[in-house]
Amino acid sequence: MDKTKNNSKDLRTSKKILIAAGGTGGHIIPALSIAHELQKHGVEVLFVGNKNSMEQTLATNSSLKFKGINVQKFYRKFTFAHIKFPFKLLKSINDSKKIIKEFQPDAFLGTGGFVSGPVGYAAHLKKVPIFLQEQNSFPGATTRILSKYAEKIFLGTKGAEKYLPKEKILYCGNPINISVVKEKEKIDYEKYGLKGNSRKIFLLGGSQGSVILNKAFLPIVDEILEKEYEIIWQIGKYSFEETYGKIKGKKGIYAFDFSNEIGKIYNSIVFAIARAGALTLAEFETKKIPSILVPLPSAAGNHQYFNAMELKKKNVAQVIEQQDLNPETLKNAVFDMIENFEKMKENFKESQHIEAARIICNFVFRKITK
Repeated sequence: MDKTKNNSKDLRTSKKILIAAGGTGGHIIPALSIAHELQKHGVEVLFVGNKNSMEQTLATNSSLKFKGINVQKFYRKFTFAHIKFPFKLLKSINDSKKIIKEFQPDAFLGTGGFVSGPVGYAAHLKKVPIFLQEQNSFPGATTRILSKYAEKIFLGTKGAEKYLPKEKILYCGNPINISVVKEKEKIDYEKYGLKGNSRKIFLLGGSQGSVILNKAFLPIVDEILEKEYEIIWQIGKYSFEETYGKIKGKKGIYAFDFSNEIGKIYNSIVFAIARAGALTLAEFETKKIPSILVPLPSAAGNHQYFNAMELKKKNVAQVIEQQDLNPETLKNAVFDMIENFEKMKENFKESQHIEAARIICNFVFRKITK
């Protein structure tokens, strides 16, 4: 037997970490932030995710090495895809084991999404140390399943503490897109038909947009404009043409389907109306933006509701459950926020999120270099 080959992992000077995440930007962005922080330490990173996916696009655009596997999501409602699920799961675990054997990582780090599950379990089978990062107040299924094998679980919000092994958790905030929160400039008001001296409200429903939010907001637009507030509105792609057609020509509204200037928009507004994804809320906390939150009830485990309630407890957000959302309840919340956002802004404390990626990286790096 070639002892040199067996000891090659121990003899090399550089460290290797396997990272898996997928499904949504809420899982992928933290993974990318941690990966870039690890690279500063000279760690070699391999990102594993679904083939032809958002994570593949974002990882490769970030110049990270990427390996694709074929993972099927487990749908909560019965579909015929469930018949294939056990077979695809076994194959994705085996494919992950092959990647681990070839890459020989010193550790695995998963930030959630269904793709993290088979890769993390393969890491357990191959006796690779496991670290997890959970963004939400109610942990996802992948985190809960893999928690029994993990050495440490890094939490984005304290609300998740009661669902996971206490001896394994470390609250450090959510790794966020640093370029967004460190942006200093505001948007070009003149370019988008806005006044430089007005107060502005931002409605965002994510890159896809929220049809429900848009429908509740549309009838109250004129009343907001009469208050001499202006509106920045991320309508999203699904209902952009229909919604934009009803507000086209109105002064004081900058509406779009998608923007690469979110950091500049954050610097230009006094409060926001949004869903309650963990990363969006982490950005609000870091930028000290009061908000009206409408959690997405179909989010896994209703985790957006728990995320939103964390900010409500800190008195930096109002919460409207979707079942109670209509133009009247939204108008009342907006007008109340107009009266109180300055006081609410004083309730923000220093955000831990901006340091989260560095804290996680330093902890993992110390563990694998002992």
